[in-house]
Amino acid sequence: MKGAMGLAIAAGLGIVGAVCNWLYLQRLSQEQKMISFIAVKEGVQLNVGDTFEESDLEEVPLPEKRVGALISRAVPWTALDAVVGEHVNRPFSGGEIVLESDRTGPAMKDLSETLAEDEVALWVPIDSRSVVAEQINPNDTVSFQVNGPGGPTPIEAPPAGPQIIGPFTVLALGTRREAPNINQAARTSSVTNTNTMTVRVKFVNGQLEPKAAQLEEAIRLSGNQGVGVLLHARREGS
Repeated sequence: MKGAMGLAIAAGLGIVGAVCNWLYLQRLSQEQKMISFIAVKEGVQLNVGDTFEESDLEEVPLPEKRVGALISRAVPWTALDAVVGEHVNRPFSGGEIVLESDRTGPAMKDLSETLAEDEVALWVPIDSRSVVAEQINPNDTVSFQVNGPGGPTPIEAPPAGPQIIGPFTVLALGTRREAPNINQAARTSSVTNTNTMTVRVKFVNGQLEPKAAQLEEAIRLSGNQGVGVLLHARREGS
């Protein structure tokens, strides 16, 4: 009888101890601020050239007091969407936190190296009051809306309405040659001028293709003012 009572008391004390320990851990987790980072899951093997897939990554929360230098070197969990799809630049064997240096890709080509022999880059002033440049990315297709005539017109002719000239392929917006989320994830601090867009145009026998020549003339006649931009639907595979 006494033995049974002793076991009951011991079991009761064990339950009380477990509850107290759980309450302590809960209070400790509430008191300590946690910071989460991106890590490659255990058992996942990634090689150079592979892409980060969401299924390969996991969240690793750490107490802020124990983060140390990781706060400036590791990729935060909030940047997951930007990391997914990026290329791996070193081997991962699993169970490793992804560092900002792990996301550094090959150096971007000079703009001139992206052009074919019969192409040139044309810089177009855009109206930043009516164009949200952050919603346009390199390789998107756009047309330009220009006020005024696209060429010389007789003085007695009625004022011409806006012209739609295009389409053109975007090379850059200001100095930005990649999507805004990539710039943000890489914590790029450079300032870009969003009043200018660079597009790809044909240049054969020393002359611009007709639509590019028409655009240049229309901008000249409008007093070199910024033009409107129409963003076209992205085609499959582009």
